[in-house]
Amino acid sequence: MSDYKLLRFDINATYKNQKKFDCGDDMINDFVHTKLKRRVKKNLSQAFVLLDKEENFIAFYTLDSFSITRELFEEKQGLPPIIPVIKLGMLGVDKKYQSIGVGKRLLRDAFIKVVEVSNFVGCAGIYLLAQKGAISFYQKLGFIKLKDEIPAPMFLDISLIKIFEPLPNNKKG
Repeated sequence: MSDYKLLRFDINATYKNQKKFDCGDDMINDFVHTKLKRRVKKNLSQAFVLLDKEENFIAFYTLDSFSITRELFEEKQGLPPIIPVIKLGMLGVDKKYQSIGVGKRLLRDAFIKVVEVSNFVGCAGIYLLAQKGAISFYQKLGFIKLKDEIPAPMFLDISLIKIFEPLPNNKKG
C-alpha cells in the first residue's frame, strides 16, 4: 500500500473522483458527495482521505467528539452516567479497493488518533454505528456490540486500542 497517500481532508482542495466515489452504500456515498465538506467546514467532524497513486479519492473516515450513556453497557458498575468517546462517524472504501486491507489501514490510523486524543482529554474508547454487513468486520477487531439493533452501536475500549497490534500495510483482509 505504499502507493497510497492518507491525508487530512482539506475543505479548500478538490479531490479527483470524489463525486464518483462508490462504496456500495448509498448513505455513505451521498455523505461523501454532498455532506462531507460542509461537515468538516463547520468543525462537526474531522475527515481523513486515502488517495491512490493517481491521486483519486478512494477511501475516507471521519472522527467526531461524542458521548454515550452507561445504559448502553451490560456492566454499568463504576461507569459515570455520561462516557466520553471518539465516534467513528463514517468509513468508506470505494468498491474497486475493497477486500485488500484498505479499511483496516484506515482504522489503524483512526486508532492512532484516538490514542493521541486520549493523552490530552478524557476518552473511554471509540464508538460507532455499524451497518449489518460491517458488524463482523468490527467484531474481528475487538469491538463489542452494545445493543442488538441495526445500525449496531459498537465500542472498543481505549485500553485495547492502546495495545492494538498495528496491521502490516500489505496485509490482505
